Amino acid sequence: MQAIRHANKIPKNTWIIKPGENTNRGNGIEVCHTLQDIKQVVGRANKGGERTYIIQKYIDDPMLISKRKFDLRVFGMLTSSGGSLKGYFYEDGYVRTSCKEFNHEDVSDKFVHLTNDAIQVHADDYGKFESGNKMAFPEFSKVVQ
Repeated sequence: MQAIRHANKIPKNTWIIKPGENTNRGNGIEVCHTLQDIKQVVGRANKGGERTYIIQKYIDDPMLISKRKFDLRVFGMLTSSGGSLKGYFYEDGYVRTSCKEFNHEDVSDKFVHLTNDAIQVHADDYGKFESGNKMAFPEFSKVVQ
């Protein structure tokens, strides 16, 4: 497996739009280049009621594994007892990978840009590089060295 490297810089005006509530598994996520595109996505999805959105800047120079995007899934819990906050972190997370090489020109290809399993499972190359497009942290640490 090829070590982690950075991509060529993507256009500076690239944004990820995520519905703010009542959604998961990659539903409703869009990648856009222009303010007009963002307004269109929000306007189209907001018909019939008010919604909130998370609009975040796409990383200009993402790190890649074998020319593909990835994200880290980690789990934590925050509790409060008697006014005292306690945080816990589960050490066994995992890495989710995309199954297509990164390409910043086509923002409509969700198999390139989104690592959500619910999206990736529909790609022809799902599981081609890693079983279930996932790798454990020990396997990941071998790639980053």
